[in-house]
Amino acid sequence: MRLGLVQRGTYKTTEFDDLTGYQLEVNGFSYNFGEIIAEARQRVRFLWRIECPPDLISKRLHFSEEKFFNRMLKSSQYGIFNPHTGAHVCLGLVGQAETHNLVIHEIAHEIHYRQGGYSGADETVQEAVAILAEEEFGQREFDYNPHFTSQQLLHLLNELPGFGQLTFLERWNNLSRIATTQQLSGLINQLLDDNEGGRLERWLGQHCANPDQKQHILNELALTTQSYALYNRGLVFKRIYDLNANPGQPLTGALRQLRELDRRFPEQMLTNLLEQAFARFTY
Repeated sequence: MRLGLVQRGTYKTTEFDDLTGYQLEVNGFSYNFGEIIAEARQRVRFLWRIECPPDLISKRLHFSEEKFFNRMLKSSQYGIFNPHTGAHVCLGLVGQAETHNLVIHEIAHEIHYRQGGYSGADETVQEAVAILAEEEFGQREFDYNPHFTSQQLLHLLNELPGFGQLTFLERWNNLSRIATTQQLSGLINQLLDDNEGGRLERWLGQHCANPDQKQHILNELALTTQSYALYNRGLVFKRIYDLNANPGQPLTGALRQLRELDRRFPEQMLTNLLEQAFARFTY
């Protein structure tokens, strides 16, 4: 366990076998490491139904006061996970109660890494998995990416009965196996369609010549709707239903054009963009 401090103007990293008896004050906030570590162990047990691995606490969980942390990262952040060294948590930005949430966020990265999903996932998915664990205990608002996008996509998932009503472990297992933001968007689309009676699935089954064509359209749809709320995703679904022949390239072309229009005219209503994108591809 490592603690980064600034002592008499000197940056110093100290290794501890056990921080449980250590207390520290940073920027007016007091931290009792015995309580922080005990809470971390309890939360791991509660969420994943396992005992917190001893080496995670002793070798892979690190704390640094704000000055040291910002020097290390060149930016103001609450925490960071490094596959080589483990979870790093900043002290001095929030109090101990909020720090419990920061710790479980970084430990979630560690568990995701140990289960084999972290390294192959993009940043948006990595953060969505960690935010999933953190939000079992409290919600933090993010105004920077990838965290902002991760949280928005996670909240869309939680709105859908096929995900939001599952246990934490079921949600964790579903989400931690995903690798890309596009796949995460595709899962949202699938669950949304399930919730609306499976009309999109039936339409694709009727109009797609083979499974590869169907998957290609689903991939394009997921990419197009990555930043869409559930209602706007539904509008795109409904526009697709208007096509009454083999979709093929015309449909994927319309979805690509919709992405381009959305990029160029972000203030335009989606219904107007849909009309422009799909006008020349209507059968």
